Amino acid sequence: MSLRTVLTIAGSDSGAGAGIQADLKTIAAHHCYGTSVITAITAQNTLGVQSVEGVSPAMVAAQIDSVLDDIGADAIKTGMLFGEDTIRAVVRSLEKRFGKAKEGGRDAAKLVLDPVCVSTSGHSLLPLDAVDSLRADLLPWATVVTPNVPEAEFLVGWAKGSITSVDDMRRCAAELAGKGVRWVYLKGGHLPLPKGDEGDKVVVDLLYDGESGETSTEERRYLDVKNTHGTGCTLAAAVASGLAQGKTVSDAVSDAGDYVAAAIAASYPVGRGAGPVNHFHSLMPRSLPLPNHHSPTPFTDYLIRYAGDAWSRYVNHEFPNSLAAGTAKVEAFLHFLQQDFHFLKQYARANALAAFKTEDMALMQGSTHIVNDVLKETEMHVKYCETYGISREQLQAIPESVTNIAYTRYVLDVSSKGDLLDARVVTAPCLIGYGHVGARLVSSSPGVVVDSNAETNPFFGWIQEYGGEWYQGCVKTGIVLLEQTLAKSPVSAQRLDELARIFVKATELEIAFWDAAVVAGEKTRAEVMSHEGLPV
Repeated sequence: MSLRTVLTIAGSDSGAGAGIQADLKTIAAHHCYGTSVITAITAQNTLGVQSVEGVSPAMVAAQIDSVLDDIGADAIKTGMLFGEDTIRAVVRSLEKRFGKAKEGGRDAAKLVLDPVCVSTSGHSLLPLDAVDSLRADLLPWATVVTPNVPEAEFLVGWAKGSITSVDDMRRCAAELAGKGVRWVYLKGGHLPLPKGDEGDKVVVDLLYDGESGETSTEERRYLDVKNTHGTGCTLAAAVASGLAQGKTVSDAVSDAGDYVAAAIAASYPVGRGAGPVNHFHSLMPRSLPLPNHHSPTPFTDYLIRYAGDAWSRYVNHEFPNSLAAGTAKVEAFLHFLQQDFHFLKQYARANALAAFKTEDMALMQGSTHIVNDVLKETEMHVKYCETYGISREQLQAIPESVTNIAYTRYVLDVSSKGDLLDARVVTAPCLIGYGHVGARLVSSSPGVVVDSNAETNPFFGWIQEYGGEWYQGCVKTGIVLLEQTLAKSPVSAQRLDELARIFVKATELEIAFWDAAVVAGEKTRAEVMSHEGLPV
């Protein structure tokens, strides 16, 4: 198939998330050649539209003539048209090129009309006196019109909020088709509907055939994310690209709906407000979706799934299980406390390195919170050791074991040589795993033997610390930082695999760390104390 061309007639978005910029990205992503006619210039960003200035109708017409005289267009998409004079200039140019709309001109133009009236932030993008011209002059040219729910209500003169169901959408689409448009694709993104008993919501998009009166609908999962700037422009441009490639209207709108849904799921934060969708998700996809209502921790979930058996062996290890049951040897617990004290010092250094590796103050602050929590955790270890006659000075003087050295050096090596994501991932198994173990053992999960009596189980206090509100809050903070770091730094599939392997390696070193405690439990307390250089 030869290269197809799509002409977009719309306003310019200085933030590049909507308008001409979004259209051209979408057209390119669909492997078509995009040309453009600018109707207005906007000063806008992810926070909203600050100013709009129109291009003269004569210049709009000149642009259309220039493009069509040389390059032509296999399909045309219109967006923000600024005013009545501009709309009429566009219609005159269409008539000049294709003849009358009702005499075959519409079929030849393949025009997709995105009836841009008001921006998402509430800024008026089309004067009220231009709406009549849009309805009377331009709608008959549209092969497909793609309003959202508020736009559809506005175009047919219904009160705001009149559409509350799919049946309402169907009636509104039929009335809009009666104004001369061939197909109405009424988008349901502004009207998420409940689905099932789990609180899930879906978006229902409706396609209405203006000739036969037939209706079809499609459901897609509702993604509760803020990066939806430019979705209307993007969808209309995707529909136009499909028509240019010879697709039927039904296939073009269905494929466009899938494209936009994937672009929302694959978006990443840009600016301080509603960011754009990821127009090139099919060319340079996010390896994971952004956190959303249905999957709040996609990165963490992926890492744990990737670790598989190693993660299961870690969080179900016999050492913490024996602490919960009260059957652990004191020697094992002492060895763990002493070596974990040393590990936590290096763990704090790794998180300090994470703070060093970011310019984002929020992410930096998150790392400092973790460091402070680690310092609190080390003090907890000191107090436990003191109950067994080991002073702070003696604890600090105990040398690191070979197992501990292997783990701490790996964490520091990855944190120092890698980037912020490396530092986050290599420290994640310790933070998240201890939280998982603590929550599981405190809740007395099925199959777990727990002795919560302090008189018979001197170790249960340790379990309670990690299963309690303080440490579980630390885990939540760490997971949020992990997710935010990936959200702000989307990575390739290869890079994601590399990060997952780091996570697995750190998990295996955690297993070895607890294995060493179990081995230490096979020694007498005298042997342990003597080995560590402590008085027996």
